[in-house]
Amino acid sequence: SGRLHHEPVITSSRSNENPKSDLEEEDEKQSLNSVLDVQWAQGKAGEDRVHVVVSEDNGWVFVGIYDGFSGPDAPDYLLNNLYTAVQKELNGLLWNDEKLRSLGENGVTQTEKCSDEEDPDSGKENCPVINNDDAVASGARNQAKSVKWRCEWENKSNNKTKSDNRCDQKGSNSTTTNHKDVLKALLQALRKTEDAYLELADQMVKENPELALMGSCVLVTLMKGEDVYVMNVGDSRAVLGRKPNLATGRKRQKELERIREDSSLEDKEILMNGAMRNTLVPLQLNMEHSTRIEEEVRRIKKEHPDDDCAVENDRVKGYLKVTRAFGAGFLKQPKWNDALLEMFRIDYIGTSPYITCSPSLCHHKLTSRDKFLILSSDGLYEYFSNQEAIFEVESFISAFPEGDPAQHLIQEVLLRAANKFGMDFHELLEIPQGDRRRYHDDVSVIVISLEGRIWRSSM
Repeated sequence: SGRLHHEPVITSSRSNENPKSDLEEEDEKQSLNSVLDVQWAQGKAGEDRVHVVVSEDNGWVFVGIYDGFSGPDAPDYLLNNLYTAVQKELNGLLWNDEKLRSLGENGVTQTEKCSDEEDPDSGKENCPVINNDDAVASGARNQAKSVKWRCEWENKSNNKTKSDNRCDQKGSNSTTTNHKDVLKALLQALRKTEDAYLELADQMVKENPELALMGSCVLVTLMKGEDVYVMNVGDSRAVLGRKPNLATGRKRQKELERIREDSSLEDKEILMNGAMRNTLVPLQLNMEHSTRIEEEVRRIKKEHPDDDCAVENDRVKGYLKVTRAFGAGFLKQPKWNDALLEMFRIDYIGTSPYITCSPSLCHHKLTSRDKFLILSSDGLYEYFSNQEAIFEVESFISAFPEGDPAQHLIQEVLLRAANKFGMDFHELLEIPQGDRRRYHDDVSVIVISLEGRIWRSSM
């Protein structure tokens, strides 16, 4: 069909003269998966793609949220290729596996699917933004113990018991890991993946000119022990819910005292209940890249001094709200516009790219104050602030410990969208998925409890 998004396949070195039965192929897949001990989960919502990999051998959790635009090819390519690239770049840093290398040499690929306010003085020392050339080489090894995680969507499908999924989380020896090297590895994996995507798209763009327009935001979170690494391109967010520090706690106590003194009895009860329930504060672990960030707008204008329309109507070249993205070649090189119909071309002035795929990078070391992570495409934040999202998850988990907070956030987005446009919740749901994009964007949400449970939901 000329499209870039191909389903992953398992290849074999066995001759076609002796084809394997379906049962033999399934046995081989299961054997391979048991060797690598990796669980995969993939989800789709419109042009959003979600990829969760839980590796007990390596003791890490990988989450990728790819928010595509102008078509599915870019997020599909990320879904099928970025994790493999990350795994290769991290070999020797966070893991060592000669078995995988030998399997790769035999042409076997593992593809099993399993089923605004931030804490002002916390985490910033743990969240350095690493420049591309900042990282120094290191041969450090992280000898972390394996981490067992409970994927709630898998438990529902397999009807596992609680005892089967007890979380056994052990911290990593983070002192032996050079975090800048890990972040640089994530950067290199993204760079190589985009280079390969653009090279392939370049070969096919004459037959499929829409490939010049397609792109994706990228949010990758890698957790190993108490270390969290975040790579972001675009406007998705990784938001940590954490207990406030002592200074924030004292401020909250003064607010409660003021409530007791100033409020009527009825108001006092409402306000105190809300303040007492909302015990966590948000910490956003990634920088955003969109035209709502003034620093990004200034950067683009500075890089294109001869183009008064570099940012127009709050969009890059009047087209994209995000200021960095994977793909979208027509905003990176003039040649990509040649394949487009005239109505889609931009007035490309000079040769400098208008957007890049240069990510923000962050390392955060978890503490006992940290409780859960919300990873989401930007559709969630059309209707929620960071604080509101944290409050919703905290309140829901407290009230429904066996419920699904990711699904709850999705339902709340739908409720708020329906209210905004003056319709009933069920009226909104009856609108076909494509037409509903006028009322809310694609939304993909992953909630990771640091006690070891993971929930996902998309719409």
